[in-house]
Amino acid sequence: MAKVTMEESERVRRHILHVGAKNFLKSGFTNTTVRKITTEAGVSVGCFNCHYRTKEDLLYDLVTFVLGQQFSVSEKLTEGRTDDKILLYAAETTLQLHIVEMNENLRDVYSAAYSLPKTSELIQQTVTGKMEHIFKEQLPQLETKDFYLLEIATGGIMRGFMTVRCNIWFSMDMKVRAFLENTLRLYRVPEEKIEEAVAFVKQFDFKKIAEETIAGIFRYLEEGEVG
Repeated sequence: MAKVTMEESERVRRHILHVGAKNFLKSGFTNTTVRKITTEAGVSVGCFNCHYRTKEDLLYDLVTFVLGQQFSVSEKLTEGRTDDKILLYAAETTLQLHIVEMNENLRDVYSAAYSLPKTSELIQQTVTGKMEHIFKEQLPQLETKDFYLLEIATGGIMRGFMTVRCNIWFSMDMKVRAFLENTLRLYRVPEEKIEEAVAFVKQFDFKKIAEETIAGIFRYLEEGEVG
């Protein structure tokens, strides 16, 4: 039997990731089974387990990519408009709230990512560095461990706002304002700066930007498919 090379193994892993990620985005995390992923990917369950022990392990890889995309899109969006770190944070989190509101499958994926042990820890560690970079000037007395604790709190706020759907009593504008007010106050941001952040994000069509961001992720997944 021919030995599988590292390059071939990586191609198979990426193929499984792409098929799994597309199913998560189309059907939600909860409704996607390992069997469905392996059937569509054309691999055995044993092959899947060689690369991912569980669905959460696959979600971990997807979250890593999606977080990077959100940060990248937000940076490009604000480029030339502002170099204010707090306004960039407002744009990135507003984008995430709009992405989740696109459909219930995305809400399920994000809810799982913020709830499961490995993926939630990944988010906390990744975002802690971002928060320290953004708010260190605001809170110079804090250390990395302090920003980690604050990220646990703000991550909980994000998960709470993501899981509650907008309705006639709770519009997207209300959700964005309430989220920014609650999170920025934890970082001791002055009220006038919070109002500036709320006004800043209103300049953008985040519904359209969210749709384009998800479309870009789908394009990446399609282009990454193994032929």
